[in-house]
Amino acid sequence: MCNRHSDETNRHHHDIVMTTHEIERNAECGQTPAEGGVRITDGSGGHMAIPRRNVFVQLLGAALGLSAARRAAAASPVCDFCHEEIDGRYFIYKSNRTRVTICASCDQKYPKCEACRLPQQPGDIILQRGERLCRECAASAKYCSICQKRIEGRYYQFTEKDGKGQPSLYCATCYAHAPKCVVCNRPTPRERLDAASGACLDCLKDLPVCKACGVAIVGRYYEFEHTDGKYCENCKRNRPACYTCGVPVGKNYWKFDDGRSICEDCHARAIFDKDQIVKIMDEVEQLLQRRYNMVLKTRFQLSVQPLNSTSLTQARKAKEGLSDASPLVGAELGLYRNVNGQAEIFLLYGLPREMIYETAAHEYAHAWHYEQDCPFDQSLDIKEGFAQWAAAKILEIKGFKQALEKLEDRRDRYYGTGYQRFKAVEKKLGVRGVFDYLTKQKR
Repeated sequence: MCNRHSDETNRHHHDIVMTTHEIERNAECGQTPAEGGVRITDGSGGHMAIPRRNVFVQLLGAALGLSAARRAAAASPVCDFCHEEIDGRYFIYKSNRTRVTICASCDQKYPKCEACRLPQQPGDIILQRGERLCRECAASAKYCSICQKRIEGRYYQFTEKDGKGQPSLYCATCYAHAPKCVVCNRPTPRERLDAASGACLDCLKDLPVCKACGVAIVGRYYEFEHTDGKYCENCKRNRPACYTCGVPVGKNYWKFDDGRSICEDCHARAIFDKDQIVKIMDEVEQLLQRRYNMVLKTRFQLSVQPLNSTSLTQARKAKEGLSDASPLVGAELGLYRNVNGQAEIFLLYGLPREMIYETAAHEYAHAWHYEQDCPFDQSLDIKEGFAQWAAAKILEIKGFKQALEKLEDRRDRYYGTGYQRFKAVEKKLGVRGVFDYLTKQKR
């Protein structure tokens, strides 16, 4: 049986079959070719010229060969679904896995996989995420983590940070257009991005948080000695620094009339009441007298003051006793002065408790040192180093460990270097050696 089909191969077979039939009929009847040869039409519409001599043998050979071609073409394709020979239009579906021949009727009847496009038996179709897929495509389907659609074509893969679990996949469209985490660079839905830092929620869990602004820190951050917490670069640059501990102040901080800004932690420990500061000064004096026999010959006057925010000139005059304004300026926490035989100690108000103890001991040591028979032009390393040594002793007695560590870690000139000198003397010669060294050493 021969049928005319839409593809070129089957039309060619049809034409060959018709021509072969004519050749066989002429040969069986013993008809001789016409003068000049026999003309046979092939499937392309052309002609062949067969010479007169041996024409019967040639016709017989052609008839036998074309008979085989006719028999091959006459075998109609069989539908892979209804298993019937196809008499009419049919379709061939090809994939990298298989080839399917299906008649037009079955092609309309049976569902097709939306991934490979091959027709399937109804039992082999699975509804997965809104799509009808064959079992093989359903098992191998990959889905974008952003749009949740099945991925066709190029995609991008990100492994999990801990190396466990399934990797995240992203289609080319989402990878190109979805916002990305500033830390891991993964495409991320906007609702899963932290608006302040730009980090995804997974990365956000591992990021340090700025203690000042509360925003997760991406990139560089700052830590300050003897304080806890980390600070972002923006707060380090743009927020006022706490006068007492030096960290950038947070959302809640205090600004004094003298211009100082105090962070929340320092403010919680600060003492503003003058009577309490006076009591601390008295306690420090008694401790130094009892423990180290540092008794003053002349009673000093204590004054609790703010910073002088007017001018440096006025502050200098106040240091010389030429003005009633506060002599404290800049980063100064306290001051000892002796004008015309009158000893005065100035302490800055609003400092944390441990800093008031430290400053009171430092200035008291200056007052005691002033009354001793020491070389007149001793260096600042000697003067400030001894005052720091006395302050360290009070911090140790009171149990202010963090403040003591901060004092001991100082390496600045005079305060840091001077203290290290007296600490070394005490280690070698004891406390008595410290006082001997103070009264004799000039530089």
